[in-house]
Amino acid sequence: MGKKGKGKGNKLAKMSEEERARYLQMRADAEEETRRRKMQLISMYMKNKLKREDAFGRLNMAKINQEWRSILRQVKIQELRREIVDVEAFFKEALKRKDNVIQRLIAHIGSAEDMYANLQQSHMENISGIIGIHRSRLEFFRSIYEEDKQAVLGGGDNRSGDQGQSRAFPGAL
Repeated sequence: MGKKGKGKGNKLAKMSEEERARYLQMRADAEEETRRRKMQLISMYMKNKLKREDAFGRLNMAKINQEWRSILRQVKIQELRREIVDVEAFFKEALKRKDNVIQRLIAHIGSAEDMYANLQQSHMENISGIIGIHRSRLEFFRSIYEEDKQAVLGGGDNRSGDQGQSRAFPGAL
């Protein structure tokens, strides 16, 4: 084992007053320098730690924001899916109602076509009857004309005998 060091008190006791003051001043300066370096190291350590914590804080905030946006997207996706299902059901119901309206209109068109055909047939029969009546009247007038013409051409002999007869007008009421 080595020698045990003698106390500081012996060292200071051997020095003169001026040396002792210089020694104590030097020692105080060294302690001050050590304290200053220690404070600088602590300051540097704290600054570095603060930088790392700030970087980790930004990274964590970015992760939190990303996760929050992901959650919001998932909620939005679920809402959109529900809305799509609702819209699909609404449009299916609207399509079903429109198909029913179309089917009713087609049925009405069928019955209207039947009614139109019946009315057209009735109209054609009425027109045919009217044409028949006018044809018979025309034939009646033509026969009277022919008789009158024959009477005029024949000398009027038959005309004096026909004046007493009344001619019946076909289709007259």
